[in-house]
Amino acid sequence: MGLIKKLDANIANKIAAGEVIEKLGNVVKELVENAIDAEATKIDIDLLDSGMKSIKVTDNGTGMDEDDALLAFERHATSKITNVNDLFRIQSLGFRGEALPSIASISRVELCSSIGEEGVEIIFEDGKMISKNKISMNQGTRIEVTKLFYSTPARFKYLKSSQYELAVIVSLVNGFALANPHISFRLTNDKKQLFVSHNNDSVTNLMAQIYGLQVGKSLIYFEKENRDYHVYGYTTNPIVNRSRRDYINIVVNNRIIQNRDIVTAISDVYDQLLPKNRYPVAIIYIEVDPLLIDVNIHPRKQEIKFSEKDKLIKLIKTAISEKLEITNIYQKPDQSFEQTKIQFYEEKIEEEVSKKETTFIKEDVRVEEKEEKRIIPDLEYIGQYGGTYLLWQNEEGLYLMDQHAAAERIRYERYLKNWSIKNQEIQELISPLKLDLSNDLIIKVPSIISVIENLGVKLEVKDNHILVYSVPMWFPKDLEEVYLESMVIELLEGKDVSQKSLIDDLAKLLSCKHSLKANHYISSMEANQLLNDLRKCERPFTCPHGRPIIVDLSNRQIEYWFNRVIK
Repeated sequence: MGLIKKLDANIANKIAAGEVIEKLGNVVKELVENAIDAEATKIDIDLLDSGMKSIKVTDNGTGMDEDDALLAFERHATSKITNVNDLFRIQSLGFRGEALPSIASISRVELCSSIGEEGVEIIFEDGKMISKNKISMNQGTRIEVTKLFYSTPARFKYLKSSQYELAVIVSLVNGFALANPHISFRLTNDKKQLFVSHNNDSVTNLMAQIYGLQVGKSLIYFEKENRDYHVYGYTTNPIVNRSRRDYINIVVNNRIIQNRDIVTAISDVYDQLLPKNRYPVAIIYIEVDPLLIDVNIHPRKQEIKFSEKDKLIKLIKTAISEKLEITNIYQKPDQSFEQTKIQFYEEKIEEEVSKKETTFIKEDVRVEEKEEKRIIPDLEYIGQYGGTYLLWQNEEGLYLMDQHAAAERIRYERYLKNWSIKNQEIQELISPLKLDLSNDLIIKVPSIISVIENLGVKLEVKDNHILVYSVPMWFPKDLEEVYLESMVIELLEGKDVSQKSLIDDLAKLLSCKHSLKANHYISSMEANQLLNDLRKCERPFTCPHGRPIIVDLSNRQIEYWFNRVIK
């Protein structure tokens, strides 16, 4: 019939380009990955108009001779795969041999490369070679891409503003630097330097440069391994957090990837240590045998399929939670004294980066960590402010405690512990307790009876009322009705969740009910009892909703405010 025809190479490359190259950042990613695979120790990325006019990547890697340079423009030509078994042990970033021919099919590409002797310059435009020349250059490769998408103008609709495209590229280069601290990276746009790193720079310095000094100073090192995985990296003290999840970086065998499950696992560790919709800044490195992962499941190689993923998630959670358990999480005010110190260190960073020296943070900070359980120090009660904040002092400084947040934390952990006990004690009520709810809710109650009985509450619906016959023995006296009404409504309106999540949600809900409120004055005896109860908590620094309980003001900070110390 002649209906089916084989596509010519140019059209096939343009289709492949649609899968691999959607944005300017995709071009940068593919070219930089090739440079890394070429064992480069120095990679420069130079843009004009955020890459709209030109993207140039220069490296000092192994380079190519003329034959290899020409083959690089052939589709599925690669130096990284020689047989089918190699597909199951991929260690390079690029391996399909699609990137360069795909880019060349929708742009003008000038490639210059040398293996240390005579170099070659090859120019492709719209998928066709238009020139080839001998040149003189040092070992390495330089690729410049211009006229991107001019032969496929419909692709321009996928591009956003130049500022947005530039931000994507900056983020990419940040990730490359974090994944490859042994490589020097430099990024410029319109000849203005936007980022520079030096080979063998510490990860903590890179994090400080990318995310700010406050992040760099708050980093906590973690590390753990099992039979299949070795995980390590840095995450921030909960005091330092951000509103976006994408500050959590994941590196697998030197490859930056995206993985929602890993990001969620790290976020879950911070449950109750951070307010809702706040996240840590982190970098996690995962080392694994290439046989246990599949990096070929995404057109742009941004995702990975893990073997034994559940064990990996558990390992990550354990590694980070163990470190958070020994970390003090006192909130510190961001005042002029701290700002002055930050300005000083920022100046120091700029000065020493210019000298290519190590800055204020040392990689061996992990060795200095004290492996001991965090505790609240000895404190002397001195009063109350605004009926809400309890004031304490010791030789180190002044401490403010949110009495409501503290009471919530104490009740939450108490309720969670009690509900987690199997065969907990039940109190039979002398006479049934009657709950009055709206008709539409009462109709739904039979659907939750089995669930609420597992929580130690026995009830039934009778004559359009809810009759309660028993409650857990630990229920606060005279608050049974309030607690039961809250529990029933929460269960009726809640989602289908696990027993553990259900208990956690209910403990959070009830911990707020009739806890010590703000604008309520208490005696010194009550304050000290609150502190003693807080000391017994597993996480005494935040309420169950992630709000801070204690704010620490150092003596030096206070003295600075009153001009008693020199800047």
